[in-house]
Amino acid sequence: MKLSQKYSQALINQINVTNLVDVMLSLLIIFIIVAPVIQQGINVRLPRASVQKISVSKSIIISISRKGNYYLGNRHYKFPQLSERLKKLGEKNPEISVIVKADRSVTYDKVIKVLDAVRQAGIVKVGLATRGE
Repeated sequence: MKLSQKYSQALINQINVTNLVDVMLSLLIIFIIVAPVIQQGINVRLPRASVQKISVSKSIIISISRKGNYYLGNRHYKFPQLSERLKKLGEKNPEISVIVKADRSVTYDKVIKVLDAVRQAGIVKVGLATRGE
């Protein structure tokens, strides 16, 4: 009887973490591979300009597609709903910044309309996304 008690205590005192390490390393490799593929907003053909890197971690992306549709992140909005959503975001976090990604074929009027809605929402940090030369 004493022998079986000693044996069971030895098993309890040793924790095998090899499987845990294997799983964690596998997840890390998956995130490293997938992270560069993930981008915010929709795909648009950006105009060319000289590039200056900015932090997008605390930014929201507003995209204007070639057809003139408005997107906040990946979600489609009609302009009045986009304007209301920006107001709510501006009230919730006044330090938030906005990056506007507009397809190069979009008219200037649509971009100005979005910039005006951002200003009316009380958001002062605004950037325009371009492609580097």
